[in-house]
Amino acid sequence: MQEHSIPVQINARYYTLGEVAFASNELWFVLHGYGQLASYFLPKFEMLSNRAYVIAPEGLSLFYLQGVNGRVGATWMTREFRETAIRNYVEYLSSIYYKIYDSHKPPKRTVLFAFSQGVSTLIRWVTQTNISFDEMIMWAGDFPTDIDAVHSRSIFTGKKLSYVYGDQDQFVTEKSFSKLQTTFEEYGVYPEIFQFSGKHEIPPKVLANFLQKERAV
Repeated sequence: MQEHSIPVQINARYYTLGEVAFASNELWFVLHGYGQLASYFLPKFEMLSNRAYVIAPEGLSLFYLQGVNGRVGATWMTREFRETAIRNYVEYLSSIYYKIYDSHKPPKRTVLFAFSQGVSTLIRWVTQTNISFDEMIMWAGDFPTDIDAVHSRSIFTGKKLSYVYGDQDQFVTEKSFSKLQTTFEEYGVYPEIFQFSGKHEIPPKVLANFLQKERAV
């Protein structure tokens, strides 16, 4: 048996909040986690809509969360056809990015936010492209170790970085967080750490407080 692949052109959706005119002032990309949909994820950032243009891309693979019907979620990738899936979402995210950059003045500030599986997706995207950003917020996700460490240091040096997670997160445990901190050091990533009381989630009040603090800095 032989495996083959063929390039195809597809349509992929994304969602936005705020006036597109705000893109020249403050531009946000927010990446959802495993099993989520961009249309449900984006409203979490409604508080930004009066000052920023917020873009929520969506994982290219959709699936039923349970069985063969009911709620639908999206994933950025699985272990199957892995390298191709990574190339596909990197190209997809870059297409959205340059669509905005090519049609508006460069934003005064670009912020990248990702939750859970979206974190590793975001890291791969910024390290495999030449996109420009000012700040990155990593929320309860892992840092991929399949990227070049030297290049990673050059990308993240001088950037404002934050890592946020809950003290009861079933995926970011004390042991895994200790390992994550070691990985951060190996790849030249030194985020400010924020911990809240909660699980693997983005509580509205916690997010609101974090964004208010982030804006005040």
